[in-house]
Amino acid sequence: MKMKKLLLCLAMFVTAPTFAAAVDCTPKRVGPVSYYGALHTSGNKIIGEKNNQQVMLRGVSLFWADGTGKPYYNKNVIAWAAENLKIDVFRFALGVQYYDSDGGTTNELTSESSYKGAPDNSLNLIDNMVAAAIESDVYIIIDWHSHRAHKETSLAKTFFETVSKKYKDVPNVIYEIFNEPVDGNGGNWGAVKSYANTICPVIRNNTQNLILVGTPTWSQNPQNGASDPVNSTNIAYVLHFYAATHSKGSYSGRIDQALNAGYPVFISEWGTTNADGDGNPNTSATNEWTSYMDQKMIPNCNWSFRQLTSATDNKSEKSAMFEGKQPLNNYGLLSSATYTTSGNIVKEYLTKNGRNWADSLVKGKNTGSCAFKSVYVKQTVTQVTDALKSGCTYTSSNEAVVSVSGSTLDIHDYGFAILTGNDGSESVVNVDQVAGQTIRNFSNGGCAYNSDCWNEKTSTQLKDYDEDGKKEYALTESNKTIEGATFTLKSLNPEIIEVKNVVCKIASCAGDLYNNKVWMFQMNSFGDAKIVATAPAVTGYRAMQDTIIFSYTKGYNRITPDFKNVTIPLGGKVEEIVLDTTMKGTKITYTFDGEPTSKYLTRDGSTLVAGDQNAIVTITATVEETELYQAKEVSIVVTIGDASKAVNLAEHQAFLNKDQQQEEEVIEDDAIRPSITIARGLSAQINGNTLSFSTEKAGMVKLEVYDAIGNRVLSQSERYTTGTHSVQLKGLSNGSYVAIVRQGSQATKLRWNKR
Repeated sequence: MKMKKLLLCLAMFVTAPTFAAAVDCTPKRVGPVSYYGALHTSGNKIIGEKNNQQVMLRGVSLFWADGTGKPYYNKNVIAWAAENLKIDVFRFALGVQYYDSDGGTTNELTSESSYKGAPDNSLNLIDNMVAAAIESDVYIIIDWHSHRAHKETSLAKTFFETVSKKYKDVPNVIYEIFNEPVDGNGGNWGAVKSYANTICPVIRNNTQNLILVGTPTWSQNPQNGASDPVNSTNIAYVLHFYAATHSKGSYSGRIDQALNAGYPVFISEWGTTNADGDGNPNTSATNEWTSYMDQKMIPNCNWSFRQLTSATDNKSEKSAMFEGKQPLNNYGLLSSATYTTSGNIVKEYLTKNGRNWADSLVKGKNTGSCAFKSVYVKQTVTQVTDALKSGCTYTSSNEAVVSVSGSTLDIHDYGFAILTGNDGSESVVNVDQVAGQTIRNFSNGGCAYNSDCWNEKTSTQLKDYDEDGKKEYALTESNKTIEGATFTLKSLNPEIIEVKNVVCKIASCAGDLYNNKVWMFQMNSFGDAKIVATAPAVTGYRAMQDTIIFSYTKGYNRITPDFKNVTIPLGGKVEEIVLDTTMKGTKITYTFDGEPTSKYLTRDGSTLVAGDQNAIVTITATVEETELYQAKEVSIVVTIGDASKAVNLAEHQAFLNKDQQQEEEVIEDDAIRPSITIARGLSAQINGNTLSFSTEKAGMVKLEVYDAIGNRVLSQSERYTTGTHSVQLKGLSNGSYVAIVRQGSQATKLRWNKR
């Protein structure tokens, strides 16, 4: 099977991968999205596409996706909030470049936290949070959280084109294109409307999902949009309020004007405090606003879902949901958290309005004699014996979650299932997830023969820690999970990797590891081993039975770092660049534009000698696989004299085109082995489901994986230290793939067949 114009497909899908490739998940509970579907507008109402009913949503806005807010940007947090606070919607506050609430440019986000500085980081995080929304069956507002979006039109256009195309079929997604325009920075309604009339068509080319448009003076004038509307469909105008600053009596009239003119309003950000997020919450003013929002059925999100004091900059906001300084990024921490005064107000508002979405889902179908009230149980419950009606038989829509055995419901996993009785009635069983446990450093990874080790977070070295003559990977000294349960480890493949709990004796056993028993993986032979961890349940956490894949691979051959792109003057030479062997002593074979020799330069031992003609030559170094080391292929470009005057430009390009055509073919051959390419110190290889790569400098590394028709099925960026690292390529079905690893201007490409 051939991929036509693969490189073109890759370029297209870098900016516009499909949703199916980007977010591969399904709802794990019944929420408002299953009931309403995608959101549209009808007159001054926001309605659900599935039932045309007016929508009322209540939820939270996450803090900026920066050092303070980012710990909350994960699936566990959203699942917890959906279960415990009954949220229907959450807001992704995408930092673009600047914090300045006046629309200025003096207070810049870090490069890693801003869309401008690291767009791939932001897009990957959005992927994760859209997945979180899908699994919790709630809505997500993708918010261009800027005060100067009208000055970022080109950047915003690219962004919304990308995400609206990626999530075009995802009913959970709402697009907020301008957080808070600022009049004093040129963000009057004319500028906002012009910006919206540019961005909305970009989204509408892909999806009809609801678009929220911010309004002037920090989104306090929705009537501006109603009197001079944006030229698009399914638009709601935004109002933001902070109860201690903006009274309901002074500002609700502006909402009424918009509603009376036939346009819906969405309050995507509100607080109980002063407008700056500080000052004591005003309970009575907040209650006036919440009563008004409920009466008018105005969807809303409270600011903000975070702890009081930032662990990053020590700044506090009394509008925060929780007390303290510790980020609360898992079930256990959130369940034991103390609410701020504002948090208690918001918690009461959200929970008292929580709805039984499961009953809503089967409304009209749950009235038969076999129907029962929706069941909610925890993942740790194994059976339910008092739900089913006597004399009835049932079938489950999802037996991986719930199956029926006589009069008993057997619980297998978290999620939900519709139980259909023999009378045709339908009832719902919801199984809520219970947090799992964690062993420090216990994650997929591996070691290579040359002593490089890695897991999904760190890199280390393979050493003989217990002085028994064999090399080990030291995991952890503790015998307890982070949550407090005593764990045990077992290798299912001890002939490859053996698990030991022995004393760490050498000086490299720093700190608490030295002279203490340490869990270690001993390398016995090359291959992949499954390591199983088990631990009993503890309060708030389910029992642990997790399996990782840990690999022991052949070593990485290294070619001299002097083998790199170089320009040689006519008649000049470069020494010590084409050595006979790798640094491990393995023979190297060289080709010149695919040939054994070149008429434009010659090899004299380890020296390259240029001829007297301007030329460009690609030199490829090939290292065969040995008993202990992996194969390697590295290419460099040697320019002789002036590249613009190269006499062999046409034939060199023909060689490159031929090479490209070969790359475009995915050969369905079980024996295919991905090549390893190095560009100034970046190398990569795939072994089983593990992609390993080595870097000679610290920095951001981006990984992209494409399937046989060019769809991007994986994309992630992360900062790595110098050394060898690995990534598990999970969730990919069998087939042909191409992986691209990038660091700065350097890139390597690998192709392989997953069987």
